[in-house]
Amino acid sequence: MSDQFVEVTNESWGKRLTKALSGVVGGFLVVVVSIGVLAWNENRAVTTARALTEGAGAVITLDANGHAPGGAPTAGRLVHVGGKIVGPVPSDPAFAAPPTPTNATRLVRVVEMYQWKEEKKSKTENKLGGGTETVTTYSYSRGWSKNSIDSGQFAQPSGHQNPPLPVEGETFTVKRSLVAGERSWGVAGAEIGSIGETRKLPLDETQAKAIAAQIGTQLPVRVAQGTAYFGYEPARPQIGDLRISWEAATADRASIVAADAGADLGAWTSSNGRSIFLIRDGDVPAAAMFEEAQQANATMTWIFRAGGVFAMLVGFNVMFALVGVIGDVIPFVGSIARFATGLVAFALTAALAPLTIGLAWLAVRPLIGGAIIAVGAAIGGAAWFAARKRRAAAATAAEVAA
Repeated sequence: MSDQFVEVTNESWGKRLTKALSGVVGGFLVVVVSIGVLAWNENRAVTTARALTEGAGAVITLDANGHAPGGAPTAGRLVHVGGKIVGPVPSDPAFAAPPTPTNATRLVRVVEMYQWKEEKKSKTENKLGGGTETVTTYSYSRGWSKNSIDSGQFAQPSGHQNPPLPVEGETFTVKRSLVAGERSWGVAGAEIGSIGETRKLPLDETQAKAIAAQIGTQLPVRVAQGTAYFGYEPARPQIGDLRISWEAATADRASIVAADAGADLGAWTSSNGRSIFLIRDGDVPAAAMFEEAQQANATMTWIFRAGGVFAMLVGFNVMFALVGVIGDVIPFVGSIARFATGLVAFALTAALAPLTIGLAWLAVRPLIGGAIIAVGAAIGGAAWFAARKRRAAAATAAEVAA
């Protein structure tokens, strides 16, 4: 069976036109959603930054015995405390996993199956009259995957069938305690499980055979590099072979900035409603933890900005795709029109995205908001002028062709 499958499809100009017409509505909705995401993101960024600034000014660092300076009460207050992690450790209730280290913060069951994978590459050419011909090449390769790949969705499933994954990977955490001298607090498993250095837990032959009995496989099992391998030859894996192992994140101490809720450490709520819970492994000063949180907030802000701007650009391009489809009756005219509408989409995005971001900032920092709007207007104006020149060139080319 070939590991490549080529499919050739043709689409008429009328069908493309219908899809492009529906795309106008879809593109508009994408633009609207992107505006909402950009506005939400700026509000989130500002409120989070202000909450962190407020927290940095309100936090109380406790001493080695878990007490505030001067013995001040800390109930409900935002505290910074470092201590030893103790208490029960996470375990895998479904399998005979290796013993979990006493300082484990989380346990991860790693399951991989050797499976078929599909890769798709398409090339579309415009034809005279507005139709298109698309040549799609599907390539099939074999490799290890932690996720079950549904071969039933392949373009050519025959000869590329994947068996179902008999067991899936999973992460386990458990509530533990942070002890600082005379005091201790409970810390939720989801929080304590976010820290620690990960290392693999080696399996032995007895454990591997017990796992084989639990999943009911008929494949032979052996231990290879601390992993339970289900298959005949680890050096030459076959479709359906399994690898199962466990990893544990470990940490002896943690530093936490959170609300002192008595028996537990929980999220602290700032005056603007934002929740703060910071945790790091080891002994880390409060100032460093807040600085890192501010940097993470800035990084997240730029990620959402980039995503929102890209979605807006895609939305405008989808809206204007109709122009290119109409022009594709004569292929080179369609290409020129598509380039021109791409410039228009870029101009609108370059103007509208900074406008949305700037308006969100006007309420909190007018100078920054105004500057963002001005820059966006300048970029958008320049792109719009370039688009007008390109449209004029396209019109001239169309007249010559006629």
